[in-house]
Amino acid sequence: MVAQILVTGQVQATSIVNLRQGAPSTTAPVLRKAQPGTTLAVSAIVAGDSVEGNPLWYKVAEGAFAWSGGCGPFKAGPAPTIAPQTGTPVTPAVAIPFPPAVPLVLDIYHGDVVTSFAQAFAAGVRGIIHKATTGGTGRDSLYDDRRPAALAAGMLWGAYHWGTAAPAKQQVENFLGWAKPDDKTLVALDYERTNGNQMTLDIAREFLTLIEQKLGRKAVIYSGELAKADLGTRVDPFFGAHRLWLAQYGPTAVVQKSWATYWLWQYAEKVANIPGIPGNGAGALDLDHFNGTAAQFAAQWAG
Repeated sequence: MVAQILVTGQVQATSIVNLRQGAPSTTAPVLRKAQPGTTLAVSAIVAGDSVEGNPLWYKVAEGAFAWSGGCGPFKAGPAPTIAPQTGTPVTPAVAIPFPPAVPLVLDIYHGDVVTSFAQAFAAGVRGIIHKATTGGTGRDSLYDDRRPAALAAGMLWGAYHWGTAAPAKQQVENFLGWAKPDDKTLVALDYERTNGNQMTLDIAREFLTLIEQKLGRKAVIYSGELAKADLGTRVDPFFGAHRLWLAQYGPTAVVQKSWATYWLWQYAEKVANIPGIPGNGAGALDLDHFNGTAAQFAAQWAG
């Protein structure tokens, strides 16, 4: 997965620039050449092959990448309308919302360092979804300690459970027993690949049903590739009735057909420099986008 920062804007080629197809790499196929002065619509800044000591590339139209060293400075703003070059079919870049430097919500676990929820709140973070449990017995050791500190800082608090092949009833008991959700706590099922211990759709269905029976409200379901693979092209009304927390890194969100859109979108794991929450050992954090205001976010939080 290419590390990237989502942006909307443009650059101008300052020399002849090879637009590489599919990857920010000098070995990727050349789709076409941009002549000096050509304006390129940019949808992301990405890390790729280092050229002359510079590893930054721009993601432009047609799924192509331009080395930043061959371009002028990036200018943020609405994606420009670019006229196609003569004889060359060009697909205009799709304008995407510019994600805020500090997203409204972060999801974390014991492997992420937290030094101050208050600093994160002051910077703009409003919600924390913390890993609580895994399967039938696993428990995140820092969940209980961090909860009061986050709430004291003014954060909304959420808990997620990483699903496994263990019986659904056992997993629900483990999750609710450790997460201890009140009516203000967001609850979520993490439905992703777990090699050798995979939660099935049937177990997920039973888990979500039991959660609703016990709490009187539906959990959020976190998934991306796995939900798409397991549900295929069919519409499943049961899963579609649960808010989707989409896991898909990149500038475009594509949901499985059971959902019209996402509720929350985990769009990147990257170094984010969030005050008070430095992230994992590499300084990276999972970043989540809510397409609305902070007030709307708070009103929808617990469901």
